[in-house]
Amino acid sequence: MSGSRRLSQVALAITLAIAASLAYAAAPTNKVTEEVIVEETRPEIEKRAYTFVTGVTHDGYRTKSLARWNSPICPLVAGIPVNQGEFILRGISQAARAAGARLGPETCKANFHVVVTSDPDQLIVLWRKRAPLLFGGESRAAVRRVMGKPRPIRIWYNAQEACGEGWTATADGGALAQMFVEGGCGATGTHLKYTAIRPILSVIVLVDFDDVKAMKLGALTDYISMVGLAQVNIDGNWGDAPTILRLFSNSAAAAAQRMSAWDRSFLKALYSTPQSSRFQRSEIARSMVRDFVKE
Repeated sequence: MSGSRRLSQVALAITLAIAASLAYAAAPTNKVTEEVIVEETRPEIEKRAYTFVTGVTHDGYRTKSLARWNSPICPLVAGIPVNQGEFILRGISQAARAAGARLGPETCKANFHVVVTSDPDQLIVLWRKRAPLLFGGESRAAVRRVMGKPRPIRIWYNAQEACGEGWTATADGGALAQMFVEGGCGATGTHLKYTAIRPILSVIVLVDFDDVKAMKLGALTDYISMVGLAQVNIDGNWGDAPTILRLFSNSAAAAAQRMSAWDRSFLKALYSTPQSSRFQRSEIARSMVRDFVKE
């Protein structure tokens, strides 16, 4: 995907353009040097993998399916020079392909928004006033809880429930029930499957330029890719596994970090395991163990 067609400066024009696109739709691999995984026993790796998966996935959605992209991803980068924006776009596209997610065509409507700004709080206020659809129509309080906390990178997910595999919307529920409520999918589910799954419709990745200006672009791109391809709990307990999610920790080594084998294996498993399965976390962990243990 060419990046030059999707680069612009942060301003009211880009805000309205993003809003319009949302209304429509409602990184190079690196060698595994972070650790020698094969020296551990299988039970040790299984425990670490499950801790990692449960820590990365959002704790608030343990009773619902894990969110992921089911529609083609169309990234847009705004607020930085063209060459840097193209680098980030290439990295996102590479990470998406490696995970098994689909990419949109050249003329697709943007749904993966990366916006760099020196004043994220002011920009959020502007978006709320001018383009409320950016946040899926959520209340100011809901947006403030997620986006109001100062972070180098703030992320908003528009992920809404849709009927899962084998389920259809009921006649009385209609299209809105299919998109928003599990009960509109014609059944209450089973012990093995959810009736509703949670596709990501769009994401907003808001980057605070002052907090990342000294950071290597490759590490920043990998972080954006990781948090944009999965609904990640950025305050989770990831155990001792190496992960790009530690990028903004106080560790001196974290600033030069890249997406790890654990990150890549997690994303690949997220997109290859059944989204309607109530045991998807366990299935992802088992898939990661298979990647790490060569039998």
